[in-house]
This record gives sequence, structure tokens and C-alpha cells, in this order.
Amino acid sequence: MPDTNTLASDLKIDGNFNLFKTLSLKENIQDPYPVYHLLREYDPVFFMKSPTGFLSENIWILTRYDHISSVLINKKFGRGNRFGKGKITANYAKLNSLTQMRQHWVNFLDPPDHTRIRGFINKAFSPKMVNNLKPDIDSVVTYLLDRFQGNETEFISEFSYPLAAITIAEFYGIPKEDRDILDKWAMQIVRTLDVVTNQFTQDDLKNIYRSADEIKDYFRKHVDEKERNPKDDLISRLLNIEDKGDRLSKEEIIASLVLMIMDAHEAPKNMITNGLYALLKNPDQYEKLKKDTSLAEGAADELLRYDSPAQFTGRRTHEDETVGGKEIKKGLQIICMLGAGNRDPQKFSEPDRLDIERKNVIPLSFGGGIHFCAGAGFAKLEALSAFENIARNFPNIRLKDKEYRYHDSLHSRGLESLEVILK
Repeated sequence: MPDTNTLASDLKIDGNFNLFKTLSLKENIQDPYPVYHLLREYDPVFFMKSPTGFLSENIWILTRYDHISSVLINKKFGRGNRFGKGKITANYAKLNSLTQMRQHWVNFLDPPDHTRIRGFINKAFSPKMVNNLKPDIDSVVTYLLDRFQGNETEFISEFSYPLAAITIAEFYGIPKEDRDILDKWAMQIVRTLDVVTNQFTQDDLKNIYRSADEIKDYFRKHVDEKERNPKDDLISRLLNIEDKGDRLSKEEIIASLVLMIMDAHEAPKNMITNGLYALLKNPDQYEKLKKDTSLAEGAADELLRYDSPAQFTGRRTHEDETVGGKEIKKGLQIICMLGAGNRDPQKFSEPDRLDIERKNVIPLSFGGGIHFCAGAGFAKLEALSAFENIARNFPNIRLKDKEYRYHDSLHSRGLESLEVILK
């Protein structure tokens, strides 16, 4: 392999290539997939030197599906406990609210702390319980679609955002009218999860810390209320689940609720919005769905693969390990580019083509292994209901003729707006 490989007229990849700096360019925010293809062709297990960002350290970048999948399930790779500790220490009260909550966020924990907290969450998020929510989700979808007025609508504000916010509010057992303030807090805090690419100003940090204080206080009040008056909702279940005499503490419950509400607002919203955008950009595929809405389940997986709402996730090596023929030393960080793996031609034939009838699609978008997204089933139910009902009720829906832009986030991929013509 040459030291420098020019893979496109305006892109050179060599030992000093910085993927995240390249992805930050306007044209690559819009479409990162050509960059992924070029890097995978150059080196699917790429050692990137000191990226500019929150962690600023040498990291390995994976872009091939099989490499990513194997790392996500390999116990030699973990989250590293860089932020999470799992246990309350003597200095806990002196920490700010964000740092306190991160102590208990399962996405920063490894076993045994992860195993314990995730076990309680899994019991509260059982597949049977999630499937029982389908009638409620269908009801919200119908309600929102019935509210469409006139010949045009802005799809995110009128459908995909309120769908995610209303359903999670009902699931949690909190007032639906609180959804906007919760989203405001959550969108500040979720920025801290993108620890590779984010850099914060002092004003950013003030807003993040204030949001953490306020959302923690909000959930503490609701946890206290559910303790006094339990209902059939997630908060009450987390309070009452017991395992061999062990229960989650209130601090652990509050932290878990905050983490889950960040995911529950952002991921389903972007999954549904990105998915509809892809369908309308590929009208032959929407035509198939209109004619046979039973294709919706497979379409949901294919749309997740095609344009993932989560573009990457990180791991850290607990032991020396080999990936793709390269030795990765203990303690180093690995970034698994989920969006790249989902477009890997060794895994998917014609990966840049949307095909809602594609068989055996298992997207990487929800992660894998012990850190597989606990709310994946919930998000997929929302998407499934949305695609089925939109195809059934709006056969002539199409994009308004304008330029559509994605948010300037490298991790969470979602459109700024989506304006559609309904009839």
C-alpha cells in the first residue's frame, strides 16, 4: 500500500488523514458515505493520529461491517469506564449533576457494573412489554397524521418529533406537555456523548451543566411521586423491580431515565425522518411500500442500514487484540463507523442502493453485544407504524422542491427540516 493514496480529486488519504475533520466539511455532512468508501478501500482498520476533539488521542477507525460487528460483541473491547464508575463514592455529592449521572450511565460502564444496571433496564424494557405498546403507538401515529392540514406540512415538527416525544412520555408516565422542555434539556446533554468530535465553549458548558441540573431535578420529583403513588409505567417499574434483594437506587434510576430520554427523543425522530426522506428520494421503493405495506418491517431495517441515525460508536481495548490482521494494544480507543459498516459492499450487494425487499438485513445502527440499544425494539415499533400508516394514507406524498440539509453533527445524523406535499 502506498504512503499516500489519492482516492478522489479533492481527498487524499495518508498516515496523517483525519476522518472527523474531513467529515466536518459541508459536503460531507450532507453525504459522508463516499468518504467512508474511500477510507475503507484505503485501509478498513485505519490508525488515526491525535484527532482534534474532546479526547484528542490516537485512535483506530473501523469501516468494515464484519470488523465492527466482531468488536461490538468481543468482551476484550469495552467502554473503558472513562466516565462511569457505577458506585457512589464519598466525593459524589461534590460532583456536578452531569458527572453524577454519568457515573451510572450504562453506555460508559463495563461489567459487572454494566451487567447489574442493564439487567434492571432489560426487565423494565422486556420485549413482551414493548410489543404491548403497539396499539398505543398506532394510536399516536393516527392522531398525528389526522392533524395534517392543507396540502403541505413540515414533517419533523408535525410528526416525527411529537411521535417520539409523546410515546416516551406515556411510557415513562410523565406529562406529555413537558415534552418540549425535556427535549431542550436532552439536546444539550446529548452533545456530551459525542466525545470524539465535540469541543465546547464556556457558554456551551454553562448551558449543558444547567440543563443537567434541571433535568435531574425534574426526574427526582417524578421518581419521588411514583414512589408514593406507583402506576403502570417505566418509572414505577424501575422503582419496584428487585433482584435477589437488590434494587436500583434513586440516583441510578434518575441517571438511566435521562440517558434513555436522550436516545428516545433523537434516535426514533431521525430514524423516521431519514427513512421517509430516503423513500421519497427513491419513489420506486415508496411505490412498493404503498402496494404492500407488509414490507414495512423489512423496510425499517433497510432504511436504518441505508442512512443510520447513529453514525459511530466507541470502544476501548481491555487486552491486546487483533482486528483485520492488525494488533491493537490495550487501552487504545476504537471508533466503529456504523454508517460505513452499513454500506460495506462485502456485506451488502450494491450498498448505496435502497432496496426495501433486501433480505437478511441486520444493520449496525443500534450497536451490538452487551451495549445493544435497550430501546431498539421501541424505536422500531414507532418506525414500523409510521411507515405503514403514511404509505396507506398518503399515496401521493412527495418532497417539496427545495434543498434539504443535515444537522452539523457527525454522530447523530438527522435532517434540519423535511417539507412534504401530501396530495
